[in-house]
Amino acid sequence: MYSSGRCLFMELTKNARAILALVMLNGIKPVIRSPLWLIVMLAYPLILIFFIQIFAEYAVSEALVGGLISLVVMSGVAIQADIVWYKVELKFQDMAVASPISPTVYMIGMAISELVYSSPAIVLFLVLMALRGVLDLSSIPMLTLSMLLCWLSALSLGFYLSTRISDIRHIWALEGLISIALSMLPPIYYPISLLPEWAQMVSMLVPTTHAALLAKEAVGIVSLTEYQRLMSLTILLLWTFILLVLARRKSVWREP
Repeated sequence: MYSSGRCLFMELTKNARAILALVMLNGIKPVIRSPLWLIVMLAYPLILIFFIQIFAEYAVSEALVGGLISLVVMSGVAIQADIVWYKVELKFQDMAVASPISPTVYMIGMAISELVYSSPAIVLFLVLMALRGVLDLSSIPMLTLSMLLCWLSALSLGFYLSTRISDIRHIWALEGLISIALSMLPPIYYPISLLPEWAQMVSMLVPTTHAALLAKEAVGIVSLTEYQRLMSLTILLLWTFILLVLARRKSVWREP
């Protein structure tokens, strides 16, 4: 029993070191060496909020929530470009496959590295929301849950696509399209009530719509009924589960 416990501890230690190495490689060092990429990441949501401030100042609080969701989505989707870069250009995944690292550990390490890389931008938006007066302690639990589920959904989709597409040019184009489809077209920067009825029904199929509704209610921007809240949470959980299963079972770890 002592021997099995010691083996388990060594296995956990090995996995933790592998995850930390991936976080250093793809999360911390890029921020230190190329901080300009953080500005690029912030530019998209901040520019939108800038124009909203000019033309519809009353909607800035809602736009800040939308910007936060955009950053979370981009953080998850960006994993596909990094993994393809490491796999195709640097042949790093070949070394990972030949090592004792499991696909799960590799995915966790890359996922945390993306979150670490995006964390300064996410923290900035949280500070802006607090200064705006829409963020307090009571809103943190639901806001955190909705952002976490949104991130896991985008992350799982990005990881799955990264193992299916090997052309970095296609991945870059696809990353942009997915970001637009998940974080610009759905009603996250603006109220869902502005859409016609048919568009509202279509938007309810998108996970980020429900993440936005839950986050906006958490900070007091919208009010949901118990049924609406439960429906949004259920759909968001369902999307997260489906995409996690897709990434776990259908991703290609070893090249044929």
